Amino acid sequence: VRGAAGTHLVLPGYYCPNNMGLLDYNTSDGRFLFFLPWEKHTLVGTTDTKSDAKTLPAPPEDEVQWLLNECGKYLSDDLMVRRSDVLSAWVGWRPLAVDPHLPPGAPVSRDHVISENPNQV
Repeated sequence: VRGAAGTHLVLPGYYCPNNMGLLDYNTSDGRFLFFLPWEKHTLVGTTDTKSDAKTLPAPPEDEVQWLLNECGKYLSDDLMVRRSDVLSAWVGWRPLAVDPHLPPGAPVSRDHVISENPNQV
């Protein structure tokens, strides 16, 4: 099992209509980005980086800034998203399955993996 962490932001609700969200699989570095209306606010995420499990993870500032910069690409020119607009930021951590039969460094799966050892009785 390998860990992955993702930074998420909460912005004011005026960044996203109440009945519409956005998901982009083609960001500047290939990660995906979402804007979702949530509790009269806008939920933005997520980054995806390798990470060991941590008890109290904090969102890295470079990831917060990356999310804000990517957000700006989808907003009208007269609406600038600023760091001071971030109402909340956090890191979610999740375990990802590593198939022990694949070579070291192979991509981890976002799916479940069932691995059997044929030599085990």
